[in-house]
Amino acid sequence: MRLIKKYSNRRLYDTSASSYVNLDELAAVVRSGEEVQVVDAKTGDDLTRPVLVQIVMEVQGGLDLFPVGLLHRIIRYGTDSPFHRMGMKQMAAGLELLDVQLMRFERQFEWMRPQPGAPATNQNPGAPQNPGAPQNPGTPQNPGAPSNAGPPPHSAEQRASTVDGELDALRSRLAGLEARLRSGDASGH
Repeated sequence: MRLIKKYSNRRLYDTSASSYVNLDELAAVVRSGEEVQVVDAKTGDDLTRPVLVQIVMEVQGGLDLFPVGLLHRIIRYGTDSPFHRMGMKQMAAGLELLDVQLMRFERQFEWMRPQPGAPATNQNPGAPQNPGAPQNPGTPQNPGAPSNAGPPPHSAEQRASTVDGELDALRSRLAGLEARLRSGDASGH
């Protein structure tokens, strides 16, 4: 994991490369498969989430993710209303579920995920040319490359069990929310 320090002048310093980076360069690091942690250089506060959101919004055109009506509702309900809290919890749960589904997709199509340190490209050279065609898992995709014996650390199986646990927790939370909503409907609220 790369440690990035953010200074009060908004500059980002990559401690691994010993150089300053801009948002585009930081996005390229993440696209290459590396994870980053951004901390405030003075206080040590974790700023990873706001910086990654800034990358999504500014570098990747993420504004299109949010319908204008949703943005109006988020602002209209303020930060201290039951509607706002419920809406934010629902949005967070939906995004968590999307994250879990994307993690499963990546696990199924492991060859599509960028590997740390590899250049960010549109296609992995070891990827099958026809991704929809059935593949023989015992046959290496790149015949000249050495085969790996055994699963790597943090294998897909380990990630799958983590994902399954997270999915069970989300299902439980969703069931609780549904029960609360039904009991609210029954009492006339």
